[in-house]
Amino acid sequence: MRTLSLLCLFALPLLPLAAAHAEEDGFISIFDGKTLDNWDGNPAFWSVEDGMITGQTTADNPTKGNTFLIYRGGEVGDFELQLEYKLIGGNSGIQYRSFEVDPEKKKWVVGGYQGDFESGDTYSGILYGEKFRGILANRGQKTELVRNDGKFKVNVVGSVGDSATIQSKIKKEDWNTYTITAKGFEFKHKINGVPTAECTDNDAKERRANGILALQLHAGPPMKVQFRNIRLKHLKSAGSDDVGHSDAKEKKKIVFIAGKPSHGYGSHEHYAGCRLLANALTEAMPNYTAEVIKNGWPEAGTDALKDADSIVVYCDGGGRHLLNPHIDELAPLMKDGAGLVCIHYGVETLAGKPGDAFLDWIGGYFEANWSVNPHWVAKYESFPDHPISRGVKPFEINDEWYFHMRFRDGMKGVTPILSAHPPEDTMRRPDGPHSGNPAVRKAVANGEIQHMAWAAERDGGGRGFGFTGGHFHWNWADPNFRKVMLNAIVWTAHGEVPAAGVSTDDPTQEQLEANQDEPKPESAKKEKKGKKVMRTVVDRKVATKPKSDAKRLFLSDPVNKKTPGHSVAIDVSLGDAKQLFLAVTDGGNGYSCDWADWAEPRLLGPAGEMKLTDLKWKHASSGFGQVRVGKNAGGAPLRIDGKAVPYGIGTHAPSVIGFDLPAGYDRFVARGGLDNGGTDQGSCGGSAEVRFAVYDKMPTLEVSGGGSREAGEALDGLDVGGDLAASVFAAEPQLLSPSNIDIDHRGRVWVCEIVNYRKHKGKRPEGDRILILEDTDGDGMADTEKVFYQGDDIDSPHGVCVLGNKAIVSAGDKVFLLTDSDGDDKADQKEVLFSGISGSQHDHGIHAFTFGPDGKLYFNFGNAGGQLKDKDGKPIVDAAGNEVAARRKPYQEGMVFRCNLDGSELETLGWNFRNNWMVTVDSYGGIWQSDNDDDGNKAVRINYVMEYGNYGYKDEKTGAGWKADRTGMHTDVPLRHWHLNDPGVVPNLLQTGAGSPTGITVYEGDLLPMFTGHLVHCDAGPNVCRAYLVSDDKGGYTAKIREILTGSQDKWFRPSDVKVAPDGSLIIADWYDPGVGGHGMGDLDRGRLFRITPIKHDASYKIPKFNFETAAGAAEALKNPNYAVRYMAWQALHAMGADANAELHELAASKNPIYRARAFWLLGKTDGQGNSTVAKAIQDSDPNVRMMGIRLARQLDLPIDEFVTPLLRDPSPQVRRELAVALRESKSEKVPQLWAQLATQHDGKDRWYLEALGVGSDLQADACFDAWIKAVGDDWNTPAGRDIIWRSRAPAATDYLVKILQDPELSEAEQARYMRAFDFHEGPEKEAALLKLLGL
Repeated sequence: MRTLSLLCLFALPLLPLAAAHAEEDGFISIFDGKTLDNWDGNPAFWSVEDGMITGQTTADNPTKGNTFLIYRGGEVGDFELQLEYKLIGGNSGIQYRSFEVDPEKKKWVVGGYQGDFESGDTYSGILYGEKFRGILANRGQKTELVRNDGKFKVNVVGSVGDSATIQSKIKKEDWNTYTITAKGFEFKHKINGVPTAECTDNDAKERRANGILALQLHAGPPMKVQFRNIRLKHLKSAGSDDVGHSDAKEKKKIVFIAGKPSHGYGSHEHYAGCRLLANALTEAMPNYTAEVIKNGWPEAGTDALKDADSIVVYCDGGGRHLLNPHIDELAPLMKDGAGLVCIHYGVETLAGKPGDAFLDWIGGYFEANWSVNPHWVAKYESFPDHPISRGVKPFEINDEWYFHMRFRDGMKGVTPILSAHPPEDTMRRPDGPHSGNPAVRKAVANGEIQHMAWAAERDGGGRGFGFTGGHFHWNWADPNFRKVMLNAIVWTAHGEVPAAGVSTDDPTQEQLEANQDEPKPESAKKEKKGKKVMRTVVDRKVATKPKSDAKRLFLSDPVNKKTPGHSVAIDVSLGDAKQLFLAVTDGGNGYSCDWADWAEPRLLGPAGEMKLTDLKWKHASSGFGQVRVGKNAGGAPLRIDGKAVPYGIGTHAPSVIGFDLPAGYDRFVARGGLDNGGTDQGSCGGSAEVRFAVYDKMPTLEVSGGGSREAGEALDGLDVGGDLAASVFAAEPQLLSPSNIDIDHRGRVWVCEIVNYRKHKGKRPEGDRILILEDTDGDGMADTEKVFYQGDDIDSPHGVCVLGNKAIVSAGDKVFLLTDSDGDDKADQKEVLFSGISGSQHDHGIHAFTFGPDGKLYFNFGNAGGQLKDKDGKPIVDAAGNEVAARRKPYQEGMVFRCNLDGSELETLGWNFRNNWMVTVDSYGGIWQSDNDDDGNKAVRINYVMEYGNYGYKDEKTGAGWKADRTGMHTDVPLRHWHLNDPGVVPNLLQTGAGSPTGITVYEGDLLPMFTGHLVHCDAGPNVCRAYLVSDDKGGYTAKIREILTGSQDKWFRPSDVKVAPDGSLIIADWYDPGVGGHGMGDLDRGRLFRITPIKHDASYKIPKFNFETAAGAAEALKNPNYAVRYMAWQALHAMGADANAELHELAASKNPIYRARAFWLLGKTDGQGNSTVAKAIQDSDPNVRMMGIRLARQLDLPIDEFVTPLLRDPSPQVRRELAVALRESKSEKVPQLWAQLATQHDGKDRWYLEALGVGSDLQADACFDAWIKAVGDDWNTPAGRDIIWRSRAPAATDYLVKILQDPELSEAEQARYMRAFDFHEGPEKEAALLKLLGL
């Protein structure tokens, strides 16, 4: 939530006794001891019993989710709350500054800050964020909530006491006094006068300054909670002298009516705009409530509006205005003084009865054939002395600003708010109902000021406001644009507009994109673009077409149907050019229907003005039809966006039109637009997209896929992400078709260069190569190339991993270890690490290796890999005792592995992927990769690899494909594709649609802090390198996408890999090809490397100097974001052993948890220090480091008492997830009991945690299930319990599946879900259960 420093006050009905009490100490009673007046909850659970608010669930009457009793007496801001509670069983809490999650769909569900209490011994007194960031302060803690680089974090900054001591002061099944104080963003909890937790919330993105109060009844076992003596005292807000209730200021209700969906994404967003304004208003004005009615006139009619202080209408207008049929119904409300606000198209209605009503209610309206609706940049420089103008500063903004309104005679009672002089080009369209008429042309020609927003007062006291902006949804992000509207709503409601106006935080991009009617198209990304660092690339001859020496004078952004007016303005200085060439190319999406017009083209200069159509061209070409004057490429009249073009030239991309320039002209002006001849075509008109360019000489165009193929223009067709800069690091002929790269500790880029791929095998008889490219002078461009290795034994290499003087190369059916033993940068030793891998010359075979923070290697192969054999061709048996082969025993399809540097102690970490191209690992030991779908199903996914997880490409039991019929299969193909409805399938981090995913890495550097701790990934299909900004989601993760480098115009851009350099910059490899997939390769002559730096970086490439000879130097190098540097540091420090302890212990005390984790890995693998290191790691304040400690303990094979038992009640579900996974491999007899304790903490809503429980129990399913049943007893039948039964492989679970299926309230979808679970069982128990289900 956005932060607003406002005092949230509310009205309270007070009993005389309570009022007297309030006078004594400032507290007021908010519960009368008799009724639930002012309280709202499910009557099935909440009542007043013996003078106490009582919430109760029973075995016969459980709640299926947490439910709340909400206080309706008003919201709270700064306050102190005191109450007494008694709890028998279960868990409860007190919500404050909270919010209703979705009251329209599910009542009585609340999120926000919570004072927790329970019948157990752990959580009473903590600060919990219900649906709001999780545990914010454990008992005994002082915490600070922060957000660093977009990632939320809880910092423990102190203590208020020992948790066990605090628990000893809490009475079980008896009355306790709970006190909560909220002052600013500091929160304090006390139970029975004993401080239990304190928290300062500095997370400006999520913290809440106000919100509702509520009492919780928790889902789960039967419970009973009671409350009495509930007393509240309002406190002064910072900077305020007022203390009181919300009725100290008059409450107001605003009703927004959002019209039906209209235009495309980002335009006429009626509902999204209303919701955004309503949220902003109620956060800024806590006494205001807002209701948003969607899709037109309310079903309840004026009953939905009768208590509204003002009504805001945002809809399509004219003959289909939603108010037109309801003028008579609305009139009484207007007569009674309700305000009315009409936004954008909502100001247009019909002349006659509706128009007359609008004149009365809002003072004016858009009248066809009188008013006009051009797009233009309005500059608002001064404002009237009116409440709506308060706090509004001069601003200018592009919108479809209607003007020349029909106002009341003499502007009686009307005050213009936003006024400006429209430019002459607003009159360029011919006359029409909305485009022009003699009256408006005369007004503009005479320089008459026009009014785009106005306030009106009605006889009888009512107020109205008209606002013609609002075509572009993004404009609500402008603070002045938004403030005008919010001020107007308050004014029309007869509210007091604050002296500085209604001030709100600017909405985030996420908030702007919320609630829109249409899904976000790729072309609609609004991220600020980064910078392209243009350099002269190394001048080497390449077999390409001769390049024209034409100078490009202008290049437009892509013009498509999302572009305002379907056109772009062109104004070009020609200098001393003698010729003029007009070019139109495909916008980059490869579609046809690219009909284009040069509208109103003219030459200007000392000789005056000349229409270009008066000149004869010397050259004219069109991709379809022909170039025509006054007509489009097909011979029809020129029209752009449905509007006639007075004069111009029609053509179709690709097109070049050339003229000799007459003397006296040095400027070219025109509009470049999409002609309706293309955009009106149903088959492809929606995809029409072109770019307009102007040259001084005949250009050479390559238009398939967009743009030039020249290395010197490699950046032209790419978009750079916001705050970033891109430069060319190397290009053909320095390298060709890179499939994979790595960067060594010297900053040199190692390249798998492919020519001999599939049908081109043998094209280069000497074989494919591993190259080393180096920038020797630090200017940011490679200037030397070396061949490390070449041979047909590595034809079509898919991976290179550089480890000091060694390189691991994945190619064909083998993994080679190549060594440079004499330092000449050429391999002179070749060994085989692994062999027998299927999928030679196949993208789904073996892939690249990565060095992990634990000193081990990580790698994978796709579903063509089949099996893994040792160097001698013998089958490998992994650490779990299974042969590594895709035979469903248990492994199948693509797999992920870990091994020692020599290939020993191989572990199979995950399986059942399709084509998991590459794996990466973070400093905590977290494993990540991408996976490609069966082409055409829009199901590319990003995975966190939960060890021993099945990832669902094929049916776990039968090996059937995802298209095979099965019970409960998902209706959505991208989800069905991965069997995500099956028990035993680990969920995906993210699904990104169609694509061909390739390289991936974890960024842990400082140079690009927006990516620190997040994933960076390439997808050659949609031509993009992007970051996945990962955040915690219960026991798993979620992620948001941020673009880094995109081939928006150059569709040959095929990013194949991305790596982090020692200086923290990124290097992106570009396979560069017209196609991707299908095992094809259309271009053998090109390949590029791009470098990404911060936007203000000078693009130089300065590599730090490392000293691996000393412990201090190696420890410093261990901090580096480059994997190869860390390999060198790891090896050096590990070899030093205890001699490096001092430096590693210092690093383990760093404030940076990434550094701490790296140090702990090394310390833990130093002789004699494993146990003590694990003990420290699992006590770390950061859950990621605690998880690292668990992973370290597993690798050291420590007893589970050393690391599982201390963390069983860890507040982080991710930590508990890792514990569950750790239990799988343990032979301890304690496993079932420990697993049951973890299972009882499942909340029934966390698939990640559930699958970890499954992984942990699968090898001891019977014992674990029995232990859990003993732990929960008859209370197994909860959402969490049903989840565990659904996932369990224990034969005894089948009987419980029958009990669940016999529930008469079970939905059809739930029936299918539980029936599907039987498919993962076998044996007599299953058969007996099914007979029982049939009643046999």
